[in-house]
Amino acid sequence: MTSLPPETRVRADTRALAAGLPARSPVVDRIRRRAESLAVWLELTYNLAVRDVEIRYKHSLLGLYWALVNPLLTAAIFSFVFTVIFHANTRPVPYPVFLITGLTFWNLFSTSVTSATTSITGSAALLAKLYFPRIVLPTAAVLARLIDFAFSLVVLAVFLGIFRVPVPWTALGVIPLLAMQVLFTLGIGYLVASVNVLYRDVAQLTGLVLTIWIWLTPVMYPLSTASPALRAVLLINPMGALLQAERDLLFCGSLSDPLSLWTAGAWVAFAFVGGLAVFKRIEPLFAEVM
Repeated sequence: MTSLPPETRVRADTRALAAGLPARSPVVDRIRRRAESLAVWLELTYNLAVRDVEIRYKHSLLGLYWALVNPLLTAAIFSFVFTVIFHANTRPVPYPVFLITGLTFWNLFSTSVTSATTSITGSAALLAKLYFPRIVLPTAAVLARLIDFAFSLVVLAVFLGIFRVPVPWTALGVIPLLAMQVLFTLGIGYLVASVNVLYRDVAQLTGLVLTIWIWLTPVMYPLSTASPALRAVLLINPMGALLQAERDLLFCGSLSDPLSLWTAGAWVAFAFVGGLAVFKRIEPLFAEVM
């Protein structure tokens, strides 16, 4: 957006004073331009997120219903393995509800990071045609997975109804926890998306790390089965602490380990600020590498 020349602004301010109106401040103009730019970027992020979802499910028979089928099939398989073979005990919460809750929040993180990893390298043609803030791409990739997450919440609500699990009012506390998780995911997404431009191995490495990470997170098993020492280690994991807190507020009405949530908050801030800083540092190299 081009700004007015100084002489034009002076003439405009003179006319405003002659009409009895206050002259526009340069600070106000700057804030207005920033607000307009932010509005354009937000609209672009939204449009790219919708485009991501459309491409993901294009020419698919089930379309968005895959967002329902995937968690259902995964929950069915793991429910059989952990209840019939390993006799997992998550009382008073039935294991299928316990599991689908963990998968719902974990899949939001996992699929978002996976999508963000290739969001820039997979948009080389778009970047060559248009100029826009590159950070919009991983942001849109993460936000697009929120649509899948919304469908997964429908599956979770169905499970809660089938097993008649009461949900206390403290479940509203999941909203700020979800916001923390999205910020953490964005930070990790910015990091892997930018580094993947320089080293394409990052996409493969990210999938490997996520495979290991899910077993270090209490998605499929309760923390109550772990020893105190192992429990403390697992809660250092920010996704483990957030997931445990989300389950606590959904089913118990109170946090079982509030201190771990403070640790998770520190990890969230570090990941978001650090990922953003790395992205901004590498961004000038995108044109040279791609």
